[in-house]
Amino acid sequence: MKKQLLIAAVAATMASVSMADVSISGGATANINSASGADTTYASDIDLKIVGKAGATSATVDLEFLTTGEGTDDNDITNDSNFVKNAYISTNVAGANIKVGDWYGSDSLLGNGSNDNTEGLSVDYTMSGVKVQYEAQGASDSVTISGTVGGVAISHEIFDAKTDTKFSGSAAGVAITYRKIDADANDDDQSSLEVSTEVSGVTVSYAKVDNNVEKASDAFFGEVDITDATGFALSTSVAGNKVTFKSLDMDNVDTNKVIVSRPMAGGTFEATFADKDGAASSVDLELKVSF
Repeated sequence: MKKQLLIAAVAATMASVSMADVSISGGATANINSASGADTTYASDIDLKIVGKAGATSATVDLEFLTTGEGTDDNDITNDSNFVKNAYISTNVAGANIKVGDWYGSDSLLGNGSNDNTEGLSVDYTMSGVKVQYEAQGASDSVTISGTVGGVAISHEIFDAKTDTKFSGSAAGVAITYRKIDADANDDDQSSLEVSTEVSGVTVSYAKVDNNVEKASDAFFGEVDITDATGFALSTSVAGNKVTFKSLDMDNVDTNKVIVSRPMAGGTFEATFADKDGAASSVDLELKVSF
């Protein structure tokens, strides 16, 4: 009898393990940057994401490993940091999505997604196509109402004596995204605009940010800590390569970039050639892989 109970217990344990819903994914980039008159620098960014699910509930842990170094004689590592990027639990209760923990925001023209390591709460509920979301993190909280009207996605967030309004849609083949942050303090107002369309196989884009604080994303401009910037981009495919040319004006400094990317087995190789007024021209080689 004891032997039968033992076998049953082992079988139950094996069944629970085989039914466990755990996924592991991630990505990595490796960069080599060379500028005339400066040391060559090396950098790697490895991201590992683990998600465990049980019914409508999931737990997510996202680990990031960053390393940079210079081309010195002994190839010293100048910076090495490992940290938990995201750690949160999410579930659904009576149609409401609930997330508790620590997570990064998404990149935008007005800033890179960041995490101040403060525990947060997010609750959202969608009814008749209108989504209402409440978020709290530390001493800050916000309410966002979003939906789609006439093919235009609209969201309006109220938080910390500010409002954040976004519009995105397309008309006649032209995609338009506009964002405006109004603050009680006039020197904290921000706005961004991005327009893109395709002409004869060439994607034409225009982007503009207007900040009174030094904050902008590398989503389009490839730099941070800038206040005002405008840029044009042309992108097309040539012999299996994606070729992009960008003409940027960032805080009244002109920068031209040529970016060439090509799919490889399991990844993407990208080369960026940059020429910036008042600075040495540079070449950045990047290998990116996702799994």
